[in-house]
Amino acid sequence: MLKNKILLFTLVMISSFGLMGQTGTSSPYTISGIGEIKAGSFTQHEAAGGTSVSQVSQGIFTPKNPASYANIDFTVFDAGVRSSVGKLATASTSTNVSSGNFNHFAMAFPFNTKKKMGVSFGTNLYSDIGYNIQNNINTDTPSYYNLFEGLGGISRVYAGYGIELFENFKIGANVNYNFGNIQRVQARIYPNTNNVFSFSDETYIAYRGLDYNLGVQYSVLQNRQNLEGSDKSIRHTIGAALQTETSLNGIGYRYSESFYGILYENGGNASVDTLIFEDNQRDTVSKPLGFTIGYTISQGDKWSLSLETEQNQWSGVVDKKTGRTYFDNVRYSAGINIVPSTKYSEKGNFFKKVRYSAGVRYENLYYNFQNTQVTELGISFGLGLPVVKSVRLEEEKVAVVSRINITAEYVKRGTTTNGLIQEDFFNIGIGLNLNDKWFTKRKYR
Repeated sequence: MLKNKILLFTLVMISSFGLMGQTGTSSPYTISGIGEIKAGSFTQHEAAGGTSVSQVSQGIFTPKNPASYANIDFTVFDAGVRSSVGKLATASTSTNVSSGNFNHFAMAFPFNTKKKMGVSFGTNLYSDIGYNIQNNINTDTPSYYNLFEGLGGISRVYAGYGIELFENFKIGANVNYNFGNIQRVQARIYPNTNNVFSFSDETYIAYRGLDYNLGVQYSVLQNRQNLEGSDKSIRHTIGAALQTETSLNGIGYRYSESFYGILYENGGNASVDTLIFEDNQRDTVSKPLGFTIGYTISQGDKWSLSLETEQNQWSGVVDKKTGRTYFDNVRYSAGINIVPSTKYSEKGNFFKKVRYSAGVRYENLYYNFQNTQVTELGISFGLGLPVVKSVRLEEEKVAVVSRINITAEYVKRGTTTNGLIQEDFFNIGIGLNLNDKWFTKRKYR
């Protein structure tokens, strides 16, 4: 059994790294900065508006707050993918787009010690770039159009540790290795003549760098007496997390060429001549300081209500190439989770054991176009379908609950005013949260 779990873990990790090369966005706004910043949340968190830093569960954790590793009682695998379909619209035109990508893979397991503690490691996306922008054909003679393309993003591998220092007070830390490639192309294309050469300018940079996450959670229990006379605890939890600022150092190349526009339009080999090739090009991009604060009120696994705000200080970052400044990226989120029945060991009543989630978030993005800050609104819903197994811990059988998580989110980003673009799209996320008991001490009679 243990060998099978290790094999499954290895295969998922290899598959995850392979999927990182695919783009998960079709947003023209990713022409700015290092692209679309990902929330870093798991599928089940996205269903609740992206709230996660103050949630407490024995089978769910979040790398956004490494203090959460000290909550888990089981070995946990969590993996997810996401796809998007939607529409981009200007004041006069619109087009349909779609994209999809790996979202995350992570593992955490507890230590059987006097103090509750746990460790975690995994990989997820930090930013994503995927745009293809073509302006209208210029009516000059000969006519031409400009093309802008971008692909890539920043991923991260992390390892972290969390511990309960004293009752209901937990702290934790992650070390993150950030890596990724960003490719950008600008071109002027003459589609109706070969008498004037078209030309393109491409840059490709591979970035690397380290940063850290620090997190804390503190809970207060409020006991209530139910009709049967047993205690029911309402838990109030405050969570906070800090992401340190860092610089990502990159190395790559710049390549420029001329080509025949008519052949390019017809998909043929259009290259004429190399104009520029510069190897060992170096660049540095900044990831700013960020912090998140959240509050959750909950009753065990039965229900929870979370509020959260996050700020990343992009206003202190300046694009060295263009001189463009950014806005602070600020997010406000609220989410709710409900499980009608937590009697998992009882047979039947499948839909009462499903976790139903809903959430809303509003975000001021860091993009700065024409001195206008782009905003984003997301409304999400989700289901956590239970897969229950029983394990024996010493003399007692315990129900261990894994879930297949399905999330749907409607997102509106930007506006058609002031020459900007409005994006309306649906994100569909599918994730697996697998719980099991490893390293159990067996007792024999």
